[in-house]
Amino acid sequence: MTYQKQARSSVMAGVGQYTRPEMRSMGTMNPQVLGFLGRAMSLEFSAAQQYLAHAALCQKRTENDFAEQFVQLANEEFRHASELTERMVDHGALPSGTILTPAKPAFNIIEALSICELNELQLINLYEQAYALSSNLSMVADAELFGRLYEEEVAQLNRIRHWSADYMARMHAPQPMARGFV
Repeated sequence: MTYQKQARSSVMAGVGQYTRPEMRSMGTMNPQVLGFLGRAMSLEFSAAQQYLAHAALCQKRTENDFAEQFVQLANEEFRHASELTERMVDHGALPSGTILTPAKPAFNIIEALSICELNELQLINLYEQAYALSSNLSMVADAELFGRLYEEEVAQLNRIRHWSADYMARMHAPQPMARGFV
């Protein structure tokens, strides 16, 4: 009797995509890699929560262009968390729960972007370590996932730094003088 794995588009879509015998036959995985997957999931969900909080704060300040960018970042982090969950399931594990870092208030765009930068640096550091471990253990699929997520987080960090530089340039740009008295 053979069991075939069903094609999955996302773990978020449903439950029970594996039969019990199939899950038992998946074998064991390295507990350190499982730890990296779980920690990464917590950091991704925490970052998404933070970015949604920034989006809401930006909307209150009528900075809608930044609000949209924060929502886009949050969606990217949710996609990363979904991919990490799928990888855990591939190993026969399920997330045991995450501990989210509370969202921090940001009273302006520069504060918000500084918080985002710290979140991204945490993820980059974690993915760098996870990639090194999974590569050393010849866990190719895990190394590929961690390596790709590392690259995506570096790209997000660069985007955040670019937004910050653009914002600072706009704030320091000379304003044209109004003609006459108002």
